[in-house]
Amino acid sequence: MKLLQYAHPNHPSGQIRRVGLLQKEEVIDLTACPPHPASIYDIYYRLGGNRLGLEESINSLDRERAPRLGSDQLLQNITNLEQPHLLSPITAPKDSPQNLRVWLAGVTHADSAKLREIEAKQATGDSVNVYEQKYRECAQGGIPELFSKSDSDLVSHGGTISRPPSTVRLVPETELVTVYGLNHKGQVERLGYTGGNDFTDNGIEAANPLNLPQAKNWFDGCASLGPLVVTASEFDDCNLRVSCEVIREGNRIAHKQGLTGQENLNMPNRLLHLERSLFTRLPLQRNVLQVLYWGTPIVFSNEDLRDGLQEGDIVRMSFEGLGVLENRIATFPKVDQLRGLEKRAS
Repeated sequence: MKLLQYAHPNHPSGQIRRVGLLQKEEVIDLTACPPHPASIYDIYYRLGGNRLGLEESINSLDRERAPRLGSDQLLQNITNLEQPHLLSPITAPKDSPQNLRVWLAGVTHADSAKLREIEAKQATGDSVNVYEQKYRECAQGGIPELFSKSDSDLVSHGGTISRPPSTVRLVPETELVTVYGLNHKGQVERLGYTGGNDFTDNGIEAANPLNLPQAKNWFDGCASLGPLVVTASEFDDCNLRVSCEVIREGNRIAHKQGLTGQENLNMPNRLLHLERSLFTRLPLQRNVLQVLYWGTPIVFSNEDLRDGLQEGDIVRMSFEGLGVLENRIATFPKVDQLRGLEKRAS
């Protein structure tokens, strides 16, 4: 099944946030079907998907009279927010934002590990080998690089990513993403797959790997997810092609392709190694969804994308079997919270 979440402004029911099932060229409005789920979260945790299975819960809905939208109407509309437009395909309930966890993996593909090592050596002038070391450690069954991001700064296809004024070199990272839930037996389930962009300030990370938290997290959009979720039973996660291009002022200034999927992960047991590392230390709790980014096979070096992403750039990613994820780089919101502390310091 292909599932997506979207906003339908001025919907007659007043319920703007909706969840849909993509079939051929149509999106079936599942929110119109009693008991009116508004999200994948609702279907899994509130409609019994954690007992019956996500797909079985969807099949139990009476969809015969459900309204339908043209899929192009949703997938291509990334500017007119007065019309139906996509939301992030995985969200927590508004009243429980803590019920979505976002974790990401790094240094999981050979090409990215090699290029990260080169960049670190160029940035520091030293013979840094931390990325090579981490790659080899993980390949031998050791601890992978795992880190979190805030779900509140996770945007959808068409959403904007802000660029902090202190950014050194912002780059995109094209990643396959798994979605997890906890079933009624207390067992973690792979519910589906989507695409993700783990935007990173590669400049400060290359200068010192201990800068990783700052390189990965900032306000008003630091990662994206979408465009849709394909359920686990219908997605082959072994080997898939992905691509990323950067558009500036209407011209493509950078483009790369790569391979991801289980066969391209550099560790024993592949994805299960990441899952064990995450869930044995941070067990998934009841009524919580988890998304896990797998790490990128595509790295844009300074030669590929000099000075990184700039305001106004469009980042367009393609995921085999999942579709296109596109985001624009925007101005970071003006924040003025330190005047009082600065006055005291002076």
